[in-house]
Amino acid sequence: MCIRDSRYGVIGIGGMGANHAKKLQENKIENAILAAVADSNVEYKNKYENIPFFENTDNFFDNKIIDAAIIATPHKSHIDLAKKALENNINVIIEKPLAITSKKCREFINISQSFKAFFTVMLNQRTNPVYVKIKELINGNELGKVHRFQWTITNWFRTNYYYQTSNWRAKWESEGGGVLINQSIHQLDLCQWLFGMPDSVYTDLGLGRFHEIEVEDEVTSIFKYKNGLKGVFITTTGEAPGVNRLEIASDKGLITIQDNNVTWEKIVSSTEFIKNSKTLFGMPKKEKINFNFKADLDQHIEHQRLIQNFTNFLLGKEKLLVNGKDGLNSVELINAMVLSGLEEKKIELPLDEARYEQKLEEMISKSR
Repeated sequence: MCIRDSRYGVIGIGGMGANHAKKLQENKIENAILAAVADSNVEYKNKYENIPFFENTDNFFDNKIIDAAIIATPHKSHIDLAKKALENNINVIIEKPLAITSKKCREFINISQSFKAFFTVMLNQRTNPVYVKIKELINGNELGKVHRFQWTITNWFRTNYYYQTSNWRAKWESEGGGVLINQSIHQLDLCQWLFGMPDSVYTDLGLGRFHEIEVEDEVTSIFKYKNGLKGVFITTTGEAPGVNRLEIASDKGLITIQDNNVTWEKIVSSTEFIKNSKTLFGMPKKEKINFNFKADLDQHIEHQRLIQNFTNFLLGKEKLLVNGKDGLNSVELINAMVLSGLEEKKIELPLDEARYEQKLEEMISKSR
């Protein structure tokens, strides 16, 4: 049977959108082609000589030459553009975040159910083999009960110039926050994918600690779960050289993940050793297991994998890796962390969305 390639259009080609378009142009996505691009900046038109170029998004969606769209525009525009896609029966990949508040995410998910077209969110780290392996270990109960995790993700270093070259970055109104919703949303998505949503968060938030910006560029947060699990999440765009390190302490030892290196110091059971050992300072015997994952030279390979997953999903060949609820959860967790930091209080989940919307409006009004 001959399968027609999905005809993709990319909206917003000044940043990540250009990388998505390039993947499609270079035939890196099976059963997919680049059929159109759209951007308000006509200077980009020369880069796509043989591809239909649209300055107006209404014309882009009405043209009938695309089956799927990738939205890679500033955060605040994601929902409105995604609605237009679904209304025109166009499947859509939405760059992270789905929206800047969980309330808007939830409203969009409800609306989307009345359309035949599908959508996903570019939470691409779920395709990273390192975290796929960790997910398998947790789901297979090979780690036993997980007691604690600590994620330190500080290799997002940015300069003032990075923020100054954009009219929408690092603003409450247009971006909805800083390092959490722009950079660390990927790791927070993995947190809820691996460990579930916490029941409460308590956050220390640094607003413009390192940069001349109004939003957070430093965060330390504590997650608590009903099953006793505790998590610590630390992130910033102000430290160099920075690190990306995840520790997972469980009944069967300690897993450390850093720079694609995964080490499991495996034991039989810390719980049983505590109960039964007759030693004062004894430690359970451990076996050191290393999982070797070759670092891919293509820094956008996870984006490619997620676009491939969505394409295969549309063909009925794969399950969808990221659904609307996943996109909602990551934003709800971020909103709760921000609210906790701004109010200097523990915030329980599910989030009081009206309370967060009110706080966000307050922050926007202060910045005007």
